[in-house]
Amino acid sequence: MRIVTNEALYRRNTRLALVANLAGMFMLVGSVFVLFNTPDQFGQYLLFLLGGAILVQVGTYLGRWNRRPDLALNKALQSLDSTYTIYHSRTPVPHLLIGPSGLWILLPRNTRGTITNDEQRKRWRVKSGLLARFGQEGIGNPVRDASWEAEALDRFFQKTWKGAQLRVQAALIFVDEQADVQVSSGAALPTAGLKRAKQILLKSDPKARLSRQQIDQLNQLFEKPQSPQEKSKQQSSG
Repeated sequence: MRIVTNEALYRRNTRLALVANLAGMFMLVGSVFVLFNTPDQFGQYLLFLLGGAILVQVGTYLGRWNRRPDLALNKALQSLDSTYTIYHSRTPVPHLLIGPSGLWILLPRNTRGTITNDEQRKRWRVKSGLLARFGQEGIGNPVRDASWEAEALDRFFQKTWKGAQLRVQAALIFVDEQADVQVSSGAALPTAGLKRAKQILLKSDPKARLSRQQIDQLNQLFEKPQSPQEKSKQQSSG
């Protein structure tokens, strides 16, 4: 399997997360200092407090880039042959797998515990210890996320490959090794842990399979040099 990763984007956002967290903590400490030493400067206290809280939130959001789910996906899928290419932050969606089995949007989740699903509500549930819930990523709404990312790909193809008849698929992958995925086959999205990720990605809808010509054309589209405008849009969506 070929791996194409926007390492520069990972490094940039990791540094921004560190700077935002440090600046946020500094401002929060500053707000306490202002409160106890210059209580008449209440406006300055609120400014430090609000600014610190915002910066910490930004740092927490950008901190997701430190988890590097791309590395876990690479390891799980490394045995796929060279007709497959996985893209990380190099396409309109964060993680995209292209190969004979189709065009796959990958939705990694760094969640541990026992994962089950509710077919009627199209939701996933996680059962874990109280301590395990702190600091781990939630499942969120994978169906909505897959829909948004599929729309982003559709807009891209409308501009770059008009008339292309491509069926986009999506899979929910739990990358934490302590995730016990017990999801039924009727889940709204194909779902698996790292050990079964390859298995579900090879079992695609026959109508979604790609020819070698389509695979080559997709790789050319995603690996051509990007304009500054395209890089800006991709970084903002990452």
